[in-house]
Amino acid sequence: MTGIRSRNGVSLRDNPVLRRELIERMRGARAVVFLTVWLGLLTGVCVLAYLGTVSVNNQFGIDIGQLGRIGREIYEWVLFGMLVLLLFFVPGLTAGAITGERERQTLVPLQVTLMRPVDIVIGKLSAALAFLVFLVVAALPLLGVSLLVGGVGFFDLFRGLGMLLFTGLVLGSVCVWISSVVRKTTAATVISYALSLVFTIGSFIVMIVLAIVQLAASDGFDDPWVPRSVLGFNPFGGVASALPSAAGNFSSDTSTPFGGMRQLIDEIGGNRNFNEEGFAIVDGSYVWVVYLLVGTALFVLSTWRATKNVSTPADTER
Repeated sequence: MTGIRSRNGVSLRDNPVLRRELIERMRGARAVVFLTVWLGLLTGVCVLAYLGTVSVNNQFGIDIGQLGRIGREIYEWVLFGMLVLLLFFVPGLTAGAITGERERQTLVPLQVTLMRPVDIVIGKLSAALAFLVFLVVAALPLLGVSLLVGGVGFFDLFRGLGMLLFTGLVLGSVCVWISSVVRKTTAATVISYALSLVFTIGSFIVMIVLAIVQLAASDGFDDPWVPRSVLGFNPFGGVASALPSAAGNFSSDTSTPFGGMRQLIDEIGGNRNFNEEGFAIVDGSYVWVVYLLVGTALFVLSTWRATKNVSTPADTER
């Protein structure tokens, strides 16, 4: 892919926008501050998760089975912390992608080069994604703690990280789109953080509204039915459903936000299945499929619209 030269454009390997962005991101104290804050917060999450999980399980005595549960909970707590920080960091990394070029008056020179508009947008997105990969790789030793304790396999590890990077790519593409529309970096940053907040709580608001409407229509005598696919628009719902539960039913699932999200996915939607002991079996596996489909559509739409905006004739940018 990187060695193929695009028509009237440049290959990703030779993309000057990507090269400049990578140099600028790693130069100076900003990258050091990002990495220090990232690892410091995740280390705190890992330590607190370990101490909290061990203290709870010590009340009942720790055996081999409990060690697996401890490892799973440490993994999900650290992954949850990474997702929260990612939702906070990505808008700051990408909101000024195009507006920064406008403010430095370098967008017009980029438009008149041999690069296509899509090369500029892909270069910006690739630089942001590369920095996210750098942060994720730096945090791998913390996730490795759960592998040592047990309860987590390599497939679970890479599946969670893959969903994490996919979330960063989709959110980054939407923020670049906003950056291509808005003229000022400050405005683009505010809007990007607002959209990140909408991604986080928007589906919960929709669920509450649907439940209230159905309860009002049924005079409060029937349980409200809300489609599970609503949580496919939520990054926490998508990542949680992509991870298997600690056991076959939510009553013995992990005591983490992801475990609670899997329980919520199982509680809503109706038509639950139960095992022989009477516990409801988690059946929200397709939620992550909805999340991937919605995210892919957002990525394609955002990249296309950002490319259209960047391809605006250079004289209108002056």
